[in-house]
Amino acid sequence: MRNIIRIFTSDAKRLATNVVAVVMIIGLTVIPSLYAWFNIMSNWDPYGEASTANLNVVVASCDQGTEIEGVELNIGNMVVSNLKENKTIGWVFVDSEEEAVDGVQSGDYYAALVIDESFSEDLISFLGGDIENPKITYYENEKKNAIAPKITGKVKTTVQEEINSAFVSTMAQALLSMSEYVVTDNSGNGGNFTNAVRDKLDDMDADLNTYITIVDSYIAIIDSANSLMDATNAVTDQLDSIMETGRSMANSADAAADAADGSIDTVSDMVTVNLDDVLKQIDNMADAVDDVFDKVDNTSNGMSDQIDSIKLAVEALQTSFNSAMENVNMNSTITQQKDAVNADFDKIEADLDNLKAASDKTSADSNAISQSLHADFDTCKKSVEALRTTYKDTVDPQLNSTMNSIQSSISEIQKILNYSSDSIKDVSSALDSYPDMMSFGKDKLVATRDDAIEMEGKLQDLIADMDDIESNDQYNILMSLIESDPDLIADFISSPVNLDQEPIYAMANNGSATAPFYVILSIWFGALILIAIMHTGLKTNPGCRNLRNWQKFFGRYIVFYLMGQLQTIITVLGCILYVGIQCDHPLMFWFAASFTSFTFTIFMYSLAYAFGNVGEAAAVVLMVIQVAGSGGTFPVEVLPKVFQYLYKYMPFAHGMNALREAIAGMHGNDYWMYLTEMTAYIGVALLFGLVISIPCKKLNEKIEESKERTDLLV
Repeated sequence: MRNIIRIFTSDAKRLATNVVAVVMIIGLTVIPSLYAWFNIMSNWDPYGEASTANLNVVVASCDQGTEIEGVELNIGNMVVSNLKENKTIGWVFVDSEEEAVDGVQSGDYYAALVIDESFSEDLISFLGGDIENPKITYYENEKKNAIAPKITGKVKTTVQEEINSAFVSTMAQALLSMSEYVVTDNSGNGGNFTNAVRDKLDDMDADLNTYITIVDSYIAIIDSANSLMDATNAVTDQLDSIMETGRSMANSADAAADAADGSIDTVSDMVTVNLDDVLKQIDNMADAVDDVFDKVDNTSNGMSDQIDSIKLAVEALQTSFNSAMENVNMNSTITQQKDAVNADFDKIEADLDNLKAASDKTSADSNAISQSLHADFDTCKKSVEALRTTYKDTVDPQLNSTMNSIQSSISEIQKILNYSSDSIKDVSSALDSYPDMMSFGKDKLVATRDDAIEMEGKLQDLIADMDDIESNDQYNILMSLIESDPDLIADFISSPVNLDQEPIYAMANNGSATAPFYVILSIWFGALILIAIMHTGLKTNPGCRNLRNWQKFFGRYIVFYLMGQLQTIITVLGCILYVGIQCDHPLMFWFAASFTSFTFTIFMYSLAYAFGNVGEAAAVVLMVIQVAGSGGTFPVEVLPKVFQYLYKYMPFAHGMNALREAIAGMHGNDYWMYLTEMTAYIGVALLFGLVISIPCKKLNEKIEESKERTDLLV
């Protein structure tokens, strides 16, 4: 141990007293760290938007567009417009394909996207049945840079996916929007298309039943035709007196119809006036409620009296309303609206009772009921207005139409009665020829009735099938889909899967991810330049007695170890404090780097100690192999088989894995396992330095002598 210390002390004194040696030591300790720092910073964020935006990709749209139902469509221009909003790539837009391709060939652009001139037309070609896939031609300069094409290559996929997604989304939205008629029957009743068809089929069935009944009636009429002919002859003799009586009755009916028409107009006007009066009284009562709050204290008896008065007025107004509606010809709509108005009156009376009861409570309670009362007044007013509108637009026109029809019928009767008895006799004579015609017509009517009965049976089967459809699960699923929001469904169809990215051991940036490789490489490089510049063997005896090989080995190695540790601490501190890499466990990061430096320095020191220049060359070869096959830049799984095999035997791999644990987060005992695996190289180094170096000593001396004779090699 004493000899080891003497050797180290002697080496330290010689280095400290030599200015050139001190300068070289400073260089040897700093240069490896610069190698790590600069490489980490150059790889800091090469795939980020700030970096990829500097890669120029040219776009040229030759799309001539197309026309759909008079609407101009140019998908190429839409793509260009969208790309102008995209800042992830340095997009350049030109007018022609030639200009774009020339720019890629000359190296001005990394890639080019050229949209075909028939792009829009081909995109909608499926509408005509002759499908043509639209084309975008992608030109790429693979000579300019090895990595750039991999980055720009994602552009073509992204553009293609965006166009496909937009196309699918637009088509799905259009189809679902057009399918809306299946969901609604456009009648405003809220039913769907199937229900509307079912209703139409029911109406058709009812019409068929009516038709069959009418045909049966015609058949019965034909059966009684002969009796009718006999009765006609008997009636003819008395027809003159009958017609005279008929004319008198028709004239009386005409006068009565005129009087009734005037009465209807009068009643209609009265109903309208009464409803207008109800609307005014509602407004007056609403104002009366406001007067109660303005003029009477909430806790006084005067307010209660006022409310009773308003309630009596409401009851009187309701009675007046019902009296006015007594003479109205009611249908289902009028009846429902009348009931709604009465319900509103009842609600107002209930709120008035609540307001009266609330007069003994807080002002806030009274105000709340008053607000509710005003809302009821508004509701009642709207119900009355709806009733008035319905009456004027529906009932009144129907009454006038009915009276016009009656008057028209009376006029026709008067015209008929103006025929003479001779005309009737002519008719009777004509009817004598009808029995044969009616017999022929009866056969046709019977056949028609049978066809109608058969049609009704088939219609019943169709109605049953419609009922089965409504209970079908697939039909209900289809209805639910179509009833959904077309925009929402279109978005889902264009992108049915959402990818939620959950990073495990997340890296803040690419520089931090590559830091383990470049730190390990700088440590190896630092150890390599040490054995290249500094001698591993002793040239002079530092005053030691009985020096043994292992004492020489460890005595000189101490300087290499300390130099390696100095290189490591500078590199580690620079990475964390200067470069600013992510590091979850800084102390563990330093310890892994320090242990790696110890392993690398003793391994390469022992190679040089045992084999001289051959050992130094072996260290360089090992570095080259590990740079290529340690998985520092690319996953080891994508490397050639030979590197995949050598990977597990390379010290780089274990050192990088330990640093990754310290940077991104620990997993169990992996950190200590990786460091333990590196101790195997320490054992190999000791074997070289302490055992194999002894028989190789004479061989190394001969190599040195031969090298010196060249007068060229160091």
